[in-house]
Amino acid sequence: MAIYKKRPHAESYGQAVGILLLDGRAPFVPGDVGNASSYAYPVVYKTVEGLTTMRCLNQEPGWEDKVVEAAKELERQGVRGISSDCGFMIQYQDAVCDAVRIPVFLSTLLQLPFIGRTLAPERPIGVVTADSSNFNEDFMRRTGTLPPNPIVIRGLQNEPEFGTAVMQEKGTLDSDLIADEVETACRDMVRERPDLAAILLECSLLPPYAKRVQDALGLPVFDFISLIDYAEGGTRQRHYAGNY
Repeated sequence: MAIYKKRPHAESYGQAVGILLLDGRAPFVPGDVGNASSYAYPVVYKTVEGLTTMRCLNQEPGWEDKVVEAAKELERQGVRGISSDCGFMIQYQDAVCDAVRIPVFLSTLLQLPFIGRTLAPERPIGVVTADSSNFNEDFMRRTGTLPPNPIVIRGLQNEPEFGTAVMQEKGTLDSDLIADEVETACRDMVRERPDLAAILLECSLLPPYAKRVQDALGLPVFDFISLIDYAEGGTRQRHYAGNY
């Protein structure tokens, strides 16, 4: 029988992915990064105390050390990889990578270069972001996520339900209304660029609406869950058995 060694800092065992949470209180519905039932494997969460949604979106300086320490705590818990619940956490990607010895995939924006490489460089990619006032090509360039493809950006910060539920954290969230807002934003991108080749949903609250967007537009849709599933899969290869 196998003998297992105690991990000095572990409070529990078996979690596949550790997820850094912003210090916010919006409801996390099934499919959201912050809802543990969104995964086919166990996850564990760690809040970066004080790093609110608006502080992260506004790229307020002075939070790198707290993010790094929270990531180190997840590593000590024994997770095999670290993600987050905000695409704008890309600003801490390098610092966390330097601080831990496990894979780090803090932002869904890490998928943009991959998506771009699957397409001809002239084919545009649509990005639906929580806050387009703070998200542009300069931000992507600085964080190493800008592909050669044209990028079409739509923000949800001024949408009635998303704006009040997520940005203002009113305490309730109408998932049907947000689904409408996300689909409308994506249809608007296609009207602007009928040759749109793929869509990335940047915000961690948006995976619940990815299938609706895909069903409506027939395009490849990537989101935070597709990122985490991909990275987690690399840490847990399976044995193949079958007929030959």
